[in-house]
Amino acid sequence: MTADFPGPLQFNSVSVGNFFDQVSQAYDDSIRKAIPPYLEMFDALLGYCFFATDKPLHILELGCGTGNLSILLKERFPQAQLTLVDLSADMLQQASDKLGGEGAQIRLVQSGFMDLSLEPGQFDMVISSVALHHLKDDEKPILYQRMFHWLKPGGLFRCADETLNVPLAIQDENMARWEVWARQNGAQDSDIALWTAHAEQYDHYAPLSEHFTWLTQSGFINVDCYWRKLMWTVFGCARPL
Repeated sequence: MTADFPGPLQFNSVSVGNFFDQVSQAYDDSIRKAIPPYLEMFDALLGYCFFATDKPLHILELGCGTGNLSILLKERFPQAQLTLVDLSADMLQQASDKLGGEGAQIRLVQSGFMDLSLEPGQFDMVISSVALHHLKDDEKPILYQRMFHWLKPGGLFRCADETLNVPLAIQDENMARWEVWARQNGAQDSDIALWTAHAEQYDHYAPLSEHFTWLTQSGFINVDCYWRKLMWTVFGCARPL
């Protein structure tokens, strides 16, 4: 199926949330083509969530999108209460539909990450996939500081996201390798144009070393990288007990 995406000239007139509203119906098909290791990345992300699967966890997912990671979280931790946050109302609705609707175990929050107001010590885990790079670099450490306080002592932060390769020549090389890989994975010109233009307009990549510095300065421990392919990285840390 060829997606009817907004063209690059439209991007300046819409917010990140409105952009994802526009592409929400075609998102699942396109993102799997545009990120060839999409499911492998999720497998790595969930593999480092060190909790008993029957534990009644409280999990905060930042940037749930259409609920692809949310479903896997619910399957892995069926007793968990999920708080799903996203800017896009359309994507939140898709996530809700996939999970059977909002209820006692599913809470939906339409919000930007920097606008969230949450009580401290609520969550056993904060998790995010392909979302935090939408924050500017001066916002990321502020969010990490807030996340530290949202977590319970011993709580985990787990993230799958795009990070900036260094030196920049490697970033350029990996972007070229990405396009070849994505096309081999079924991406069409429309998919490549969509995500390339979106990245130029909305994405703010930081080196993994910067994320580690911000997390450490926020008070987190056991900061580590668990998996990486090209620009996609799975990393995390813990709030001390």
